[in-house]
Amino acid sequence: MKYCTKCLLPDTKPYLIFDDNGICSACKAHEMKKNRDHGIDWTQKKEQFKALIDEIKTLNAPFYDVLVPVSGGKDSITQVHRLLGNNLRILAVNIDYGIKTEIGKYNLDLIPKMGAHLLIYRPEINLHKKLIKIGFEDFGDPDLLSHTLLHAYPLHIALQFKIPMVLLGENSAIEYSGEYSYDETDSISRDWFLKYAANKGITASDISKKYNIALKKLWMYDYPENFENSNIKAIFSSSYFFWDSESHLKIAKTYGFKTLKHCSEGTYRNYVGLDEKINRIHQYLKLLKLGYGRATDHACEDIRNGRISREAAKELIQKHDTLNLSDSYVDDFIQFINISRENFYNILELYRNLEIWKKDSFGNWFIPHHLEG
Repeated sequence: MKYCTKCLLPDTKPYLIFDDNGICSACKAHEMKKNRDHGIDWTQKKEQFKALIDEIKTLNAPFYDVLVPVSGGKDSITQVHRLLGNNLRILAVNIDYGIKTEIGKYNLDLIPKMGAHLLIYRPEINLHKKLIKIGFEDFGDPDLLSHTLLHAYPLHIALQFKIPMVLLGENSAIEYSGEYSYDETDSISRDWFLKYAANKGITASDISKKYNIALKKLWMYDYPENFENSNIKAIFSSSYFFWDSESHLKIAKTYGFKTLKHCSEGTYRNYVGLDEKINRIHQYLKLLKLGYGRATDHACEDIRNGRISREAAKELIQKHDTLNLSDSYVDDFIQFINISRENFYNILELYRNLEIWKKDSFGNWFIPHHLEG
């Protein structure tokens, strides 16, 4: 594995590009984001956002002015926060597709107290459990269709209620891969959905055909057919506001946002992964397949923002990234999709990338030359 010479993202990360100096495209995108000399004037961006809000208010939408997909995490609370004070009718849409935590429920309940209406959508549970099991066993990703549901369902609701704006979170193509510039795309599209929401472009239509599940039962997992012909603006918040986890945490805490007393499993932060438990399995499989986990993501963000050094980041990654799954996650997950513990671990091993992982003389897995360079 080759690592970015500025942060510590490896070349196994999908869509990441390295320049001749070994600097990854995510770092280069961040430099563009924080440097006005490269054309990003965030004061001007906020003014553009305000102009969009003013335009939306003139449309006199029948029910709501803006829809915000929310998890109850720091980022979605910040998105709602940025809409307040504009005399808007805000509909926050939450997808409850997994194993909710108590702290996650508490933080989600803050959103209607802030001044938004909250719609919680729970998919047909037996069907969704089947989809999670298919994703886990056959694709090594229990969130395979959960991620498409998170992105697609709010768009369906916006169409149904004729809501003129959808305020999405960050554009992951820019923030984490640096594939586009901030001037190239500020809104979601079908192509973006297929590349970044759908794992390897696998959609509900593909699952319907392969597993003989009626497509009419999976419409909420797919990008709406007629969305791009509508006049709805579905924009990324990160196109108009500097996207930064620590800043969002400070904003969320002003509304009573709770964090953990200890760090989240698999990373050193105590304010992520609070909402539900299945994403921890998703992140662990990423570690097995690509050789890096959640701590790497967070450490690289902190390096770019000047909060920690590259050497300090290495220590945090070594300590947290490769932690084994605890029973707290495993027990709830295998009960949720009804498989045995033995089968669960056998499936994990099917997705371990043997080009990355090796065994030592004691039978323990490790990554040779991990974080070297």
